[in-house]
Amino acid sequence: MPSDRRLRDPASPHAAGAGLLSLPAPEGSVDAPEAAAAAFDPRRLALARHRNGWTKRRLAELAGLSAAAITQYELGQARPSAASLNLLAMHLGLPAGYFAAGRPVLPLAAAEAHFRSLRSTRQYERHQALATISHFAELVIVLSRAVRLPGVSLPAPRLVEDRRSALRSPDTLCKEPAALVPQGGQGSEDSARALRAAWGLPRGPLPYLLRQIEMHGVAVAVARFGSSEHIAAFSSWPARLDRPVMCLSAERGNVLRRRFSAAHELGHLILHSQPAPGDAGHEREADRFAAELLMPAGDILHLLPRRLDLAQLIELQQQWGVSVQALLRRSQELGTISQSTYKRGMAAITDLGWRRQEPALDYQGEWPAMLSSALDLVRDRGIDENVLAQGLCLPPAEVADLLGLAEGQRPALRLVVAAPQAQASRARSSRSSVRTASLPAER
Repeated sequence: MPSDRRLRDPASPHAAGAGLLSLPAPEGSVDAPEAAAAAFDPRRLALARHRNGWTKRRLAELAGLSAAAITQYELGQARPSAASLNLLAMHLGLPAGYFAAGRPVLPLAAAEAHFRSLRSTRQYERHQALATISHFAELVIVLSRAVRLPGVSLPAPRLVEDRRSALRSPDTLCKEPAALVPQGGQGSEDSARALRAAWGLPRGPLPYLLRQIEMHGVAVAVARFGSSEHIAAFSSWPARLDRPVMCLSAERGNVLRRRFSAAHELGHLILHSQPAPGDAGHEREADRFAAELLMPAGDILHLLPRRLDLAQLIELQQQWGVSVQALLRRSQELGTISQSTYKRGMAAITDLGWRRQEPALDYQGEWPAMLSSALDLVRDRGIDENVLAQGLCLPPAEVADLLGLAEGQRPALRLVVAAPQAQASRARSSRSSVRTASLPAER
């Protein structure tokens, strides 16, 4: 990770001791529901309900209240009693302190995030996903008060500085960043090439995409989005947050599809200043950006098959870290196969069951590390995932999920700087119970 991810000066107003976490009363304390009811924040109730994917009527039925009462609570027209809040908290699976004011609340509307097709997702599924990214943004804020996270380094630093300037005034609502695209009206592919040049990336495969995204300031989570199987990824730059956030589904697709989703969302953050969820034009542009970023035409064209050859595409899959489906599409886009051959290839992939779960063989994949690494820097201060969970008033399992620490979610990794012999030993290392992922040397 970049060297600027240092501990903050304890004398700084943003240091860990200066309001890193205002811990609520312990769960189960007699005073917690009364105190939380007195400091009730109506936005918290709506966020918690969306997190569970429930309608107001459903929550009301569970808590023995009326739907009208829930509406009044969420609009701030009435305040629940301590007893009612305790019931709501119990059914929502959160401590009563979660509903108290005094912590950052970053609720997002669907129009503020880059989603793919809205036709394939239900409203409650989008609300669950947005609640996930809201809680993730809160976690980013808390950790950034203790650790200096990597600065945002997207292709237009002036626009990033404009965002930071707006953040300096607590009364100024951040504007959406202007489109982060190269000047002159270049398209998606040119933007991807410009990004590779700006980040100093070498030609050829890009093995550590998530690490590159995090090193340049975007906070990334691989998490669960409630019960949805339709949302692969989404991204946003929330108001009052100094960096974009990206959430990738832990339950949909394998690591290869997740990498393409990450490149797709990065394309949205760079190309599209105003989210337009479900917009077909935006989606095509983000797909073209992702394809050029992961499979640059100038580097991969001569490697693509001239006929339908899934075995050859599997070999390229391992080298380039993209799915056979993406490689097949890239072959058609770059003209090495015809449209009819592409259709036959897609039919074959469907028959093999690869549309849903493609074999990734020995491709080790990758995982976000910025926030978990930041947490490691402050563990000696007594701050760990359980302390974060208590301070955020979230279940420890949810915080561990957002940090990428959930038990059984991934194999244990030991990160080392790449050495000349690292590539030759990768196959042997991958057989170990603790896998070694070689990282490119810092530039």
